[in-house]
Amino acid sequence: MIWIRRTLAGVIAVGLLAAGCGRGTDDTSVTTIGLLSAALADTAEASSYRESLSVGLQLKIAGVELSSGLDEGSPAFVCEVSSDREYCRIDLSTLLESVFGFPLGEWDDLEFEMWLDQDRIVMDTTALQPLADAEPDADMGYMEPGVFFVDLASLEAEGSELMHAVAGSSSPDLSEMAVSLPAALITIEQTSDDPPTFVGTTTSAKLIEALGGNVENEARCEAASLEMASSPEDLDELTELFIRVFETNTAEVVIELDRQGLLSVLWTTEDYSGIFAGLAESESFSAEFSEQERQEAMEIFGSAEMILATRVAYEPNADLEVPPPPPTADDRTQEWHEYLPECS
Repeated sequence: MIWIRRTLAGVIAVGLLAAGCGRGTDDTSVTTIGLLSAALADTAEASSYRESLSVGLQLKIAGVELSSGLDEGSPAFVCEVSSDREYCRIDLSTLLESVFGFPLGEWDDLEFEMWLDQDRIVMDTTALQPLADAEPDADMGYMEPGVFFVDLASLEAEGSELMHAVAGSSSPDLSEMAVSLPAALITIEQTSDDPPTFVGTTTSAKLIEALGGNVENEARCEAASLEMASSPEDLDELTELFIRVFETNTAEVVIELDRQGLLSVLWTTEDYSGIFAGLAESESFSAEFSEQERQEAMEIFGSAEMILATRVAYEPNADLEVPPPPPTADDRTQEWHEYLPECS
């Protein structure tokens, strides 16, 4: 859920370009900002749209290199968004292939569906049944195959952080984001006229904040997802590590416009290489290591690289009809409630 939230939310990074990047007085910069602001404003006129997100990962560690590239024709996430609700199809097989760099054999048809409105999330995970059949003793918990819902009102009553951890995957209202997002890009320039292309840089921390997120909350979720913390103190240490990485790594944002001057494609590239050296230095990771083992880990992790790339194709469509969710009485709000506190 953590990666889904962050990658799906990536499309709204384009809102940064209309939210106040004009900190300099350079005429070219002002013109560039004006063009992008106008494009975003025009694109936001669409009451409904489709977004398709592809993921690529480059990982180098201990002499092993995994590089999946980014397959524009095989998106891992496809979402349809209207003013009333959104519908997403998450292709886990494609996502895992993007991470590991090779097909996963028999696991080539794993996906789940999600519907989100103001009241609840409905999910259909029945296509994950092969996983449950392969490991009948495994507890899939809140993702057990089936059709179920999560009551957002109940989670909201527990606090905004818990609510954000679930519903943070929702796709943006670009018109609102263009108004509300703070300035986040550190640099920006137009690099092409055909198609009109603009490149900006920022940090992951600024990007998270620009998306309306909380850096500490996001860092804690990422730290918890590693399942390395054996105590609250360990989780706090790993959270601080992710905060430092978010604040120092570089995020590149590339915007392409179509022939009508509307938002067409958003690319993001983020360098997470600093995670590895930080893990080697953390007490929660190496507390039981000897000094020699710790030095060896530092040598291995110090040169490790991890680059995450995403591509979102954005298609405004005023005639798009977002399908309604299937009926279900299976309430898994409590299961999600038990899963999410470590992220809040």
